Amino acid sequence: MRPLRPGDPPSVGSYEITGFLGEGGQGSVYLGVSPSGERVAIKLLHARFAGDATEVRRFRREAEAARRVAEFCTARVLEVGTVHDQPYIVGEYVDGPSLQHHVTTEGPVRGPALMRLAVTTATALVAIHGAGVVHRDFKPSNVLLGPDGPRVIDFGIARALDASHSMTTGIVGTPAFMAPEQFLGEAAPASDVFAWAGTMVFAATGRAAFGVGALPVVMHRILNLDPDLSKVPGELAPLLWACLSKDARRRPTAEQLVRDLIRAGTTAPAAQTPPPVPLRPSPHPAGGPAGRPREGPAGHPAGGPAGGTAGGTAGGTAGGTEPPPPVAATTPLRRVRKALIPIGAAVTTLAVTAAIWLVRQADQPGGTGGTAASAAPSPAAFGAAVENVANPSTKTGGTLRVVSASTLESTDPGNMYAPHSLNMVRLYGRSLTMFKPVPGAAGTQIVPDLAESLGVPSDGGKTWTYKLRDGLKYQDGSPILAKDVKHAVLRSMDPDFANGSAHLDLLLDLPTGYQGAYKSPRVSTDAAVETPDDRTIIFRLKAPYSTFDQVVQLPETVPVPATKDTGARYGKSVLASGPYRLESVTDNKVVLARNEHWSAATDPNRRPLPDSYELEYGVPPEDADRRLRDGTADVGPSVAGDDVPGLLADPALKARADAPVTTGVRLLAINPEIPPFDRPDCRRAVVQALDLSALRLAYGVGQAPVPTSLLPPTISGRRHADPDLHPEGDPRAARQSLVRCGQPNGFKAKYVHRDLPAEARAAEAVQKALAEVGIDVSLERVPIAEFHEKKGGSPDYLKEHGTGLIAKGWSPDWPDPESFLSLVADSRQINEESYSINVSVRVRSIDDLIDQARKELNGSERAELWSRVERSLADEHVLVPMAWQVPLLLRGRNAANVHVSPVYGDYDLLTMGVS
Repeated sequence: MRPLRPGDPPSVGSYEITGFLGEGGQGSVYLGVSPSGERVAIKLLHARFAGDATEVRRFRREAEAARRVAEFCTARVLEVGTVHDQPYIVGEYVDGPSLQHHVTTEGPVRGPALMRLAVTTATALVAIHGAGVVHRDFKPSNVLLGPDGPRVIDFGIARALDASHSMTTGIVGTPAFMAPEQFLGEAAPASDVFAWAGTMVFAATGRAAFGVGALPVVMHRILNLDPDLSKVPGELAPLLWACLSKDARRRPTAEQLVRDLIRAGTTAPAAQTPPPVPLRPSPHPAGGPAGRPREGPAGHPAGGPAGGTAGGTAGGTAGGTEPPPPVAATTPLRRVRKALIPIGAAVTTLAVTAAIWLVRQADQPGGTGGTAASAAPSPAAFGAAVENVANPSTKTGGTLRVVSASTLESTDPGNMYAPHSLNMVRLYGRSLTMFKPVPGAAGTQIVPDLAESLGVPSDGGKTWTYKLRDGLKYQDGSPILAKDVKHAVLRSMDPDFANGSAHLDLLLDLPTGYQGAYKSPRVSTDAAVETPDDRTIIFRLKAPYSTFDQVVQLPETVPVPATKDTGARYGKSVLASGPYRLESVTDNKVVLARNEHWSAATDPNRRPLPDSYELEYGVPPEDADRRLRDGTADVGPSVAGDDVPGLLADPALKARADAPVTTGVRLLAINPEIPPFDRPDCRRAVVQALDLSALRLAYGVGQAPVPTSLLPPTISGRRHADPDLHPEGDPRAARQSLVRCGQPNGFKAKYVHRDLPAEARAAEAVQKALAEVGIDVSLERVPIAEFHEKKGGSPDYLKEHGTGLIAKGWSPDWPDPESFLSLVADSRQINEESYSINVSVRVRSIDDLIDQARKELNGSERAELWSRVERSLADEHVLVPMAWQVPLLLRGRNAANVHVSPVYGDYDLLTMGVS
């Protein structure tokens, strides 16, 4: 407290003013005394907030709402009034410093005190929101550290100030702690959750989550970049990631936040818990529709231009050594699955090759989840493009050259699904939504593209409505219309389109037997897809599906005018909606040039740099590698395993290399139908005995962190650290589990795997680890062509031959828990007589959780349900991670503005330039 200044009032209403406490952007704060002698804090708002009588009454009405807030954890509001038309609020006086002052003078809050602060302030938000009040200015200076605990103050004042435009002269709130939507004049309880998380970051680290600086700089970071949580304790970091989501719908409510904080406070974080990533919803619908088989032709590289394994591909050399099997082995399967694929049956698996983990080498810089404008590594540094932008640039012009060992799948947006195609198509085609083209965890966020906002669900999630942005045009200057999106969706369902996904086919409430726009032209589809006007498109689903936004990012929603559709030949003459157009297309080369009718005003996600792209496919790996190294190509295949040592020995090449963790996982399925694996403790003994360090060496991911959870860290959401997973195994615990399951001397078991060098090495590592605890494992090595359908994916075969251990690989269509878990964990996806992805998970309670998650529209509740699925799988010991997959990528010498896409596991073509 300081003495009163000249001009300070001696009293406000019935309260005597005894001292001056401080001043801010809203007004002056005084210490006062009530008529009964109670000390109070009086905020006298600046005269500029006083308008006419109507506005003052509106202010008082809004501020009075704050008086309904329950008193625990908050400084209660005692009175709201005006003096000389100047509004004031009288509140309880809290005798203690602000959190801002404490951290500035004493340093960050540590240990249990930090968790108590988090729980108490989150509880205050529960009370504030429960009274129908939005704080709007939650920040460290509005948290007072009183003698009886933290108290939140000033709730409701920002809302009162924002009651009308005439009563405010600028942004209401403190920019460093404001949610993205507040810069657009919107605020809700979720905005307070965002600000709370920023306040906790400041409390824990002494720094703002998005740094400091001029208002435009801070706004840019909040709107576009990742927060810096590098110094936040592990038990808090996952919750803060969720609360700092750019999308308000993805943040937990205050009530959910308190529950998660209590849970986090009672669970010690695992020593090797992977870094958290923001929560984001998940894509597969009820019943688990799946895309076309993503294993390429029987393991042929189907990755992005760099050959990596991403977004559900099973291909990509990924630094491995196994040669691809004959193409003919699964080509017929890929063509049949479109029409005959059962609901939820997918053929997505991991790449059949090994990779070298190099990201976290001790002698190299590590990322902290930053993005382009973060404190990035130097332009030329190992790993610089994994979570940041390497060689950042805004220079336009030049030609970006891509060389790929993969064959060109298609240029038709309705007939593609390989990651390298999905990476390419965004250059000339725009879907309703898209994954944000930024590095790190923020790149898993879904954002509007053609649509002006994410979908608006109704009917419990069975109906989704999108409105196109105004002013959209094709390359010929004609307008993009909602009916063009509808036609694009329907044409993609033609059975002759062998490559696209089956998501929309299985989700939409289409007439029975519908076969697409060409073969069923007279069939009415308005019940499934309706376009009431030129800008509105409405999708109606067979069942509620909470994350339909993830489905409509697929290129099936890239618009196609019916009058320009040439059917199977359309890939040669696609009418571009993106910043580039197809200039020429041959069997193995695509050339793109700028689309003069694309407008940046209608596209907030793309900032095209090159004048043109040249993409070559089917390039011999040795030729592609040579061109990438000598600088005549900018993007190329991942580095083959035999070439890794030589590349790392060359400092210039190593400085251009990146090794991102992908979504791929090597798995061990433990079949509970085979005795003694029908006993949980016998299954648990296997999990505890696994030597994960030996397994990562067997798979060729040497320095990678061993898996601590079923889902890798690149999958959005909170990860469950399985306590039974140990880097070197835990033989003692495994033997104790064997005693509990009635097998103290061990038992015999059969293990089946593909005839691939890495899988053979891994099988031997499993065999050795289990032998140490008395489990005698016999190995069956099966040719790739027959593994999935005849043996390793056939429940009947496994049961008939008593095979209890099955080597599996899996990578989701895109990085979220539903896409990963729905097909490997749902017992209803098991096809007893033919190929199944899931051969070991038969738990009804997990099925029920999956159903709930698919219907749950609240992002935080949905994320918790998927987390429960992951925990349940760990408790059942039926599906175990053995290794996370990592490719080694090389940036071209002239490549600029480069970052890895967490969706495609490869360099993002959409943001690159040339220096």
